[in-house]
Amino acid sequence: MLNNAKKSLLGLGLTLAVFGTAQAYPVGAQLEITGSSVVGSTGNTLNVSGWTLSNLSSSSLDIIGFDFSIGDTARHFDNGDSTYPSSGNKSVMLNSGTDDRVDNISLSFNGFNPTEAYLFSVDIDSDSLFDQWEAFNAVLFNNGNAANSVFKVTFAGGGVLSMILPETPVAVVNNDVSTYTFTLTGNVPVPGTLLLLAVGIIGFRTRLLKA
Repeated sequence: MLNNAKKSLLGLGLTLAVFGTAQAYPVGAQLEITGSSVVGSTGNTLNVSGWTLSNLSSSSLDIIGFDFSIGDTARHFDNGDSTYPSSGNKSVMLNSGTDDRVDNISLSFNGFNPTEAYLFSVDIDSDSLFDQWEAFNAVLFNNGNAANSVFKVTFAGGGVLSMILPETPVAVVNNDVSTYTFTLTGNVPVPGTLLLLAVGIIGFRTRLLKA
């Protein structure tokens, strides 16, 4: 027969096994950035580009946050001229300060479910020149010695996926309009997993004290 200490160790081992193998959700997100590939060819979408963020999760986790850095910090996002609409069942809050000139887009979502997409537009301007046209693909990447942008998505429960944009991503070009696609996939902890582990450890410690 197993004594109490051995039973507790066995119970803790089972808890850790469940924690390590089953308590993760497959998640994914895709960001498409679309704009002119030639100055003047299709309006001003070279610097005011269209963005589509999609929740590709095969699990049930919502996207609750989106962060994106400017890359070349001699430029900025002009949130006064960018558009972040509420869409469908998603309410959106911009968390990058009250100044229209920011180097980071930070959005919080409510109800951004798997299979859904969120469409918005972003204006990029120079820090030193007013209303200067800026090629988004030379600011976010392809920008010489400047850092490339960082794309980060947070899922319900706190799991995060992120990537640094590659230096020379390949665009799909159609009638002088370029579309760049960036995809994140991975696994994040299930909400409540840490609580399950804590309960197992507390039970283990209690049984050891009684052994």
